[in-house]
Amino acid sequence: MDIALPRLRRLLPVACAGLLAACTLVTPRETFDGLFALEGNPPFAAPFDGTLVFSALASKVATANGHGYRNELKIAGPQRRSVEQTRERFSAVVTPALPDGAKTIVAQYHVEGVDTILKVYVQDSAGAGLLDGKAGNGVFDIVAKIREAAGAERTTALGTVRSGESFALAIRFDRGIATVRADTAANGAMQAGPTRIAGERRNIYFKFGDYLQALDPVTGKHTTAPAAWDDYFRRKAIADSSIRFSRTVFVRD
Repeated sequence: MDIALPRLRRLLPVACAGLLAACTLVTPRETFDGLFALEGNPPFAAPFDGTLVFSALASKVATANGHGYRNELKIAGPQRRSVEQTRERFSAVVTPALPDGAKTIVAQYHVEGVDTILKVYVQDSAGAGLLDGKAGNGVFDIVAKIREAAGAERTTALGTVRSGESFALAIRFDRGIATVRADTAANGAMQAGPTRIAGERRNIYFKFGDYLQALDPVTGKHTTAPAAWDDYFRRKAIADSSIRFSRTVFVRD
């Protein structure tokens, strides 16, 4: 179930401290329309109140190099900047509604091409160094992965939730320094970074939504074939997915 309203009021200032000037305000729909491109079904509440709901399995957008279906907003091509030019802050209360065993990326920074430098997962899958780290038990780890300047990807556990529970998420990217913070009812506030990421001359861009991960059900490896994704989801009984962002704020300096 959702975090109670009094706790949300406590979480938002913690998640946004030092990141946002006004956490009580949400980013207008016009700002999203002007900065972002949409992949999949429109996520906006009507009338818009800062709530966006994404569903990868309802949208079923497949991209050439993807590892599962997606429904996301991404910074549009003309609005993208280099690492050293990018100063952005994002915060929201995130509520995943996912079947046991599901794994999705709810936010990421992507380099133009196929590389990523920051990813935030919500996953009920096995993993070392996580707070739960068990597959298919209904406990979802919140995980940040940031690619450091030396090139290694650092994994940080940021808490756990169950399907339908909410957590506060805040991401800051300040000219190559990345910070990710989450606050959950189970684990309180936890943070990854500040971390200097690998330098890039290419432009980068922020994405958020529901990027539901799949594997080849036979080999257990990543695949770009939607037919294999469908088989994987069917075998895992993953028939629906939904990620709700509320009180959503995106600020660009």
